Amino acid sequence: MKAILIDPFDQSVSEVDYNGDYKEIYNLTDCDTFDVVSLDDTNDIYVDDEGLLKNPTRYFRIYSYTTNQLVTLAGKGLILGHNDDGETIATTLNANEYAGTVSFLPEGYAHDPVLEYVARNWS
Repeated sequence: MKAILIDPFDQSVSEVDYNGDYKEIYNLTDCDTFDVVSLDDTNDIYVDDEGLLKNPTRYFRIYSYTTNQLVTLAGKGLILGHNDDGETIATTLNANEYAGTVSFLPEGYAHDPVLEYVARNWS
């Protein structure tokens, strides 16, 4: 099925074939664990969950229509779609058109991971 691979190391956005096996996400994104960021009602981007911790790493920015904000991500990203049942489907986006919405951050850019704890009073 059609997917879009964003590679900040060679600064490319290309269409790739995804075979439907979640293990292929690891191969395409060069990661051991992945996280999912919603881009719109149908499309999500899979990214390296440990991307901020790797050295060297490269970053890119992409717009999420779900959150209405620009999102900075580390490592490679794989865009796939999902249906109403939550099953993975081919992306509805076009790689050539979507390439214009991705910006690659310069080599040497650093984004420190932030972990925030919020205390709540549940009483």
